Amino acid sequence: MKRKKTWLHASRFAIIFLSIIAQAVALWVLFVLLGRKFAVVNVVSSVLGVLLFLYVVNKNQSAVYKLPWVILILLAPLGGLVIYYTFGNARLSKKQMKKFRQIYDEHHDEYYRQAEVFANLEQNGGKFTSALKYVRATTSLPVYDNSKTEYLKDGETFFENLKEEIKKAEKYVFLEYFIIEEGVMWDGIFNCLKEKINEGVKVYLMYDDVGSISKVPRKFNLELQKEGIDARRFLKFVPIASVIHNNRDHRKIAVIDGKVGFMGGSNIADEYINAKKPFGRWLDNSVKILGQATDNLVRLFIQLFNMTGGENLNEDDFIEKNHQNYCDGFVIPFGDSPSPIDDHHIVEKVYLDIISRADKYLYITSPYLIVDTNITDALKCAVKRGVDVRILIPEIPDKKTVYIMTRATALDLYKGGVKIYSYKGGFIHSKTFIADGEVGVVGTANLDFRSLVHHFECATLMVKNSSINDLYADFSNLFTYECSKLNEKNLTLNLFEKIVKSIVSLFAPLI
Repeated sequence: MKRKKTWLHASRFAIIFLSIIAQAVALWVLFVLLGRKFAVVNVVSSVLGVLLFLYVVNKNQSAVYKLPWVILILLAPLGGLVIYYTFGNARLSKKQMKKFRQIYDEHHDEYYRQAEVFANLEQNGGKFTSALKYVRATTSLPVYDNSKTEYLKDGETFFENLKEEIKKAEKYVFLEYFIIEEGVMWDGIFNCLKEKINEGVKVYLMYDDVGSISKVPRKFNLELQKEGIDARRFLKFVPIASVIHNNRDHRKIAVIDGKVGFMGGSNIADEYINAKKPFGRWLDNSVKILGQATDNLVRLFIQLFNMTGGENLNEDDFIEKNHQNYCDGFVIPFGDSPSPIDDHHIVEKVYLDIISRADKYLYITSPYLIVDTNITDALKCAVKRGVDVRILIPEIPDKKTVYIMTRATALDLYKGGVKIYSYKGGFIHSKTFIADGEVGVVGTANLDFRSLVHHFECATLMVKNSSINDLYADFSNLFTYECSKLNEKNLTLNLFEKIVKSIVSLFAPLI
């Protein structure tokens, strides 16, 4: 399905984004003009500004997320009112929320032997069992002691494994990705899908409309539908001012026949398999999930797929009833969702729990490092407890402004005793935690506000699982052969970067 990208294709996002900004500005100007002509408008605006101020201050949110709005409302009450209405108050319809919450309303305790699993967990889970318990309690998704994971250290390995499993499909394939871009990787997957469709296999595909907006044509989903794929765009990006545009589907999930699943950082685009190298070597990891734990992936996929319109999927039609049993520690694939649709910030809480319980080592990879003091203080406290804390970031940035913020955070952590490494000659996109050889997390959530607050994300939490050994071996190889250890000189910002950082820091929690 290769085709030459047109200028309109590449700039579609810019055109729609500018139209949304224009709407917000036009609304602001309208209020100003009306205020000049009718004094009552200014009075009403002032009252609404005060009410908005009180509403924001009293929201059940961390102060770091409320502060930018408070400052904006105090400096420009009318403008703050318009901007908050346009970009600051995400909501789903009652119908969408019902579909979204459905997977969290069913506990399935007996079917998934949760009493037995938690008894096993108490006996053999070790000090990180609390994270598993927290995710179970918050999401209602089961914890599994009968499933297996395989660690896939890079995009190329993930690509080959995904194609191999698609070729084995007998019933259906689920694909959910933030980015799909036409090229070598997509062509390889699409060719496998076409063969399976001809054999009667059902294919369901969902991509984020903003994430892929400059990567595929506007009617890409309709083209795929003609090929027999139930393809849908998540939160179609239309030029109407709405904060919902900020709540993107950043998940990356694949499920084949309900028996095998994949989750990790890799999208479907050529840089992820180094077929092209816009930012040097690209490194991204994933996990392959086998056994009953894939049921969680089925539910996560259906959760968002049913929010896109069209025919709803029934999870009972896709849950495998006869899984192979494995004995490979404990695992729970889970999802996280934007605030205020879901205010738990589950991934952040899992990260904080791991940080607080580590007592030997803690290794982290994240392409973006823009977090509040909850995480930075926890990491510094871990260092003071004697934990060997190391964070791996890219050497070549994909977004220069974000990289300034990443280096600023890294410098603060470096001064607190955290060891900072960069991936030599490339961009590391993996989002990974590992601690003390007992716990690991591989998923889609970066250490930034977009992932921890604004996006739909997913991750796989593993305790006493064999993949943790493979993950540790990969980290050891990276630190020894493929990374540079950074110091204060490497991380210190120049004057221009400091100015950019001071401005961006103020509004980073909002975007």
